[in-house]
Amino acid sequence: MPKQDFSDYEKRLSINHEQRCRTVLTANFVWKVCKIRKCSRDQACTGPMQVSAHQDRKVRIQREIGLSGHACASLPACIATAPEAAFRVFEDIMDDFQKYQVAHPELRLPKFDRCLKGRQPPRDTANP
Repeated sequence: MPKQDFSDYEKRLSINHEQRCRTVLTANFVWKVCKIRKCSRDQACTGPMQVSAHQDRKVRIQREIGLSGHACASLPACIATAPEAAFRVFEDIMDDFQKYQVAHPELRLPKFDRCLKGRQPPRDTANP
């Protein structure tokens, strides 16, 4: 049986995961204690995403159903390196937020595009 192509699906999962994480951290004012200067300046969670050991269980679950596991492997840097107790609190808030999203499907997550553009790598082409 040929392997199915989940690249578009995984890309959408990854985007949704990042938006949910950043929304929860921003709504709970984690940017006030975040050590990443950009988050404090933007007053939102806009720091880099890092692969975290906290997500090992979710990555394993995704791999068991045939996905690569990359969609949920990363977390914002402040929570990726957080102690286990802080991560458990974050996880509980994420679960509550997901339940709220299911109950209110009209809810749209904010896009952090404008804030995130500041950390895009420079392009090889010159500006016109």
